[in-house]
Amino acid sequence: MPNVVLNETGCRDCSLCVDICPTKVFDRDEGRSKALVAREADCIGCTSCQYICPSRCIQVSDVALQRPFFRIEENANLVKRLLQKQPVSSVLTEADLAEALGDVSVRLLALSESVTETMGRGQKAVGRKAGALAAEHLPEMYEGVTIEEVLSRMQRRFAGAFDFEPAVHAGGAEIVMRFPKCGMHRVVTQAGGKVGDHVLCLLFHEYWAGLVGAFTRKNFSIEMVETGASCTMKLVARN
Repeated sequence: MPNVVLNETGCRDCSLCVDICPTKVFDRDEGRSKALVAREADCIGCTSCQYICPSRCIQVSDVALQRPFFRIEENANLVKRLLQKQPVSSVLTEADLAEALGDVSVRLLALSESVTETMGRGQKAVGRKAGALAAEHLPEMYEGVTIEEVLSRMQRRFAGAFDFEPAVHAGGAEIVMRFPKCGMHRVVTQAGGKVGDHVLCLLFHEYWAGLVGAFTRKNFSIEMVETGASCTMKLVARN
């Protein structure tokens, strides 16, 4: 049976878990202005509450997560051979890529402004949650047995946009990621922003922590060791 734990200290009384749960596991404790795990036995392990919680204070354990195996790169290559058709990405020109980069840059900057306007200090939670949700669409990472193998798969997946050099310490409790090339660097500098301090950088720091945390099943704090022409991020597992 799924185990649902709600850390009341972090609960903001937003009631999102109450609203989204399909089996009505949660109630709202109006007296204390907190959510309440009222019917844990009814939980079906969909983990919707865990993903929607802006404070990341809900954990659902003892569930078997289903992964979208059709997104695994090896399977995609097999389909390509069977269909004898090249994917669109293999026929893009430099001009196509430049146009796409310009379009993405405008959209990212607009996104950062919208997040800042609507979320304020809650923007970090948005980035962390985005990383955790994105992890669900990168199932091949979960095939890695060790943290080193997971990071190696991530290097291949993000090559070109986010090239990074990983180092694992203390048995996986500390991960250092150096980014000699980061897709956000060009976007931020062209917009006249400061690399490392711009809201896009802050969002993507949390995004990476969310990704790595989902793949390794750890909750990491973030320390930026270096920012500028290249950036170095240290992820430290929380107890």
